[in-house]
Amino acid sequence: MKKTPKKPRHTPQVRPLSTPSAELAELLGRLESGDGDARWEASMALIKVGDAVAAEHVARLLRTAADVRAREVAAWLLCSLGDGKPSIIDALLQSAEDTSESMDVRGQAIEALGSQRTMVPALRERVLGILVDLLEHPAAELRFWACFALGAFRYRPALPALRKVAQEDERVNPGWWYVSEEALDAIAQIESREYPDRIPVLQRGRVST
Repeated sequence: MKKTPKKPRHTPQVRPLSTPSAELAELLGRLESGDGDARWEASMALIKVGDAVAAEHVARLLRTAADVRAREVAAWLLCSLGDGKPSIIDALLQSAEDTSESMDVRGQAIEALGSQRTMVPALRERVLGILVDLLEHPAAELRFWACFALGAFRYRPALPALRKVAQEDERVNPGWWYVSEEALDAIAQIESREYPDRIPVLQRGRVST
């Protein structure tokens, strides 16, 4: 299997951010250093705000927050924020390809990439190429979320690689289901077919029928 590139294959977007309003700054502070409940409440408020300024500051937290849970929540928020802006995609790609980052954050960043479907064509093609390469990454978590994102994009050129994963991958994404099952779901989504509601592997056998 291929290894994650040591250096990102994209050019970072570097530009200063506008000063957040007092309300936004307070929410970002709770997101960065609050407890679980404070982060959840701040996240819900940020989704309601939903503007480009909030998204840019959340993306910066994804790359700079000291607490891994803050970075993970920031990546999760970018599933709902961002609108495909190059600076948002850059932050997500950096996190996804950062070998020093936790798998939880990297997987969440890849999931968020699958939600950024309004990006310009050239950037979209670059993201899709990276996602296809991630199908051969040694980590099951990253292969799983690459399958998810490719299905979300309905990227037909990925079908041969997804079929290979569906046939050969025997690993489970912790807390979820088999990578091969996610690949099957992605294939179904690309082909506009129905796919089942999955039950996490650890819960199978404990669900009443």
